[in-house]
Amino acid sequence: MTTEPAESRKRPSLVWPIVIIFATIFLMGIAAGYLNAMREAGGNAPSAMVGSGLVFLGGAAAMTFYLRRIGNFWKGWSRRKRLYWGCFVAAVLLGALTAIVASSGADDLSIDPIFGNGALSPTIAVTLAALWVLGLAILVPVYERVIDDHERQAYLRAGLASYYSFAIPIPAWWVLHRAGLAPPVDAMLLFFLAFFVNLAVYLWLKFR
Repeated sequence: MTTEPAESRKRPSLVWPIVIIFATIFLMGIAAGYLNAMREAGGNAPSAMVGSGLVFLGGAAAMTFYLRRIGNFWKGWSRRKRLYWGCFVAAVLLGALTAIVASSGADDLSIDPIFGNGALSPTIAVTLAALWVLGLAILVPVYERVIDDHERQAYLRAGLASYYSFAIPIPAWWVLHRAGLAPPVDAMLLFFLAFFVNLAVYLWLKFR
């Protein structure tokens, strides 16, 4: 008796999720810039945060529709795998939303409002702080629960490397500044140094 091989399920394309995510980010930026320009011209337009939020909801609805359409494929995934990729998508969208909110009070969509030291309005500052703290408070524990042992080791060692890249330069920079030999310590510059060291070490250990 011949056993028929099990029919392999067709994997869904990753093109549409990528298109939806980047289109949402792009349109959020367009909406923020357009509404800011209208308000500066004296027009009665809603805030950039409102426009970007509506676009974000539209992108979330498009992603939900796509996932429901290919739901039969995702049903074969374990709960751990769903949570893992859910954390990844949520982190990308959180980063996009943070960038748009940070730029919503600027004249254009430059990166200076995100990485610079300029003043922010209380509303934008509170929103950014809430997005960062609440977003990480939710995503980090979920991520740590769903990763396997190999990824956990990469995650922990990358964290240690980023700690060294943050802790080693600070005392040296601080004493040099006190002697007038260096500018004031830039916390965000050190943060991004630690972040990119963390990312590089994590990717190398995970995929080597």
